[in-house]
Amino acid sequence: MQGEVVLVPCYKRNEFLYSCLSRIRRIEPEIPILVFPDRGTWKDRLLLEICRQFNARVIHVPVHNFYGNSYNVMEAYRFAYNGGASRVYMIEDDVMVHADFFKWHRRMHEENPDRIFAAMGWIFNHYAPIEEMELYQPWLYSIGLSFERKKLRKIVEHATPLYYEDMTGYLLKNFKDNALNASFGIAHYEQDGLLQRILNDDHTQVICPGIAKCSHLGAYGYNAGWEQQWEFFAKCKTFQERVQRLEEFIADEHWRAEVFGREIVEREVGHEIPKRIVKYEVKFGPWSTEFSTELSRSAVPRKIRNVHLPPEAEFSVLSP
Repeated sequence: MQGEVVLVPCYKRNEFLYSCLSRIRRIEPEIPILVFPDRGTWKDRLLLEICRQFNARVIHVPVHNFYGNSYNVMEAYRFAYNGGASRVYMIEDDVMVHADFFKWHRRMHEENPDRIFAAMGWIFNHYAPIEEMELYQPWLYSIGLSFERKKLRKIVEHATPLYYEDMTGYLLKNFKDNALNASFGIAHYEQDGLLQRILNDDHTQVICPGIAKCSHLGAYGYNAGWEQQWEFFAKCKTFQERVQRLEEFIADEHWRAEVFGREIVEREVGHEIPKRIVKYEVKFGPWSTEFSTELSRSAVPRKIRNVHLPPEAEFSVLSP
């Protein structure tokens, strides 16, 4: 496993995995992709077929009871390091890479061989200008990351049961003076919190773009929000319909802005999102009214003009 490798941790989101892998393969037809289905889910036949279709190797992750995705992500890093990878890309299954994702990451590492801890293709800075530029920052999220081997080594040192079994205790013991240990709202101890502490001790920076090189669709996952999956795909009867539903969501910047926030999505698409006013008519028995809003039908509240609408109220779009 020399050279570059893509790591894709996943767990029970086959629609996301399909869309994620299809984008990677569209840009990089030959790059090795290693998929890590967490908690023994590698046995899923649909997952195996998706990986076969996109020529991705499935790694057999055992069943475990460790919290969140930290075990899976850290073991993926360790697997790649032990296999001799010179550069890894961490792309979770809810991350959709853009056309310039890999090109940008490679250039960042070539231009900053000793200055950065990682390159991050996503941006979560609501105040940065929406323009092509590079930003250096002392923090990271596990969204569209890439590491060179010498930095990866510092990560895999902590890929140990001592961490997985007691993440909080391990980090408090091994990173005693880190500011994140204070309980002021960001004291996180899963793998992204571990990476943040390693970054702080490394005294380097993370580089990210002014316009994101990937989009993050993390509406639900390991620890919260699973019920949103059933609501999102409620009308889909087949896997192909669920993928199509997800692709429509990815393509609709207004819809995604409702879910994730305008500031985030604007920095993913690279421009300010114009307002999209929709005019609705709602009817219930003899009562009807018209109103205009930026909200999509699914986001319109059940109270309109001080009237609580029952489930059988009928909505129709008068103008997009």
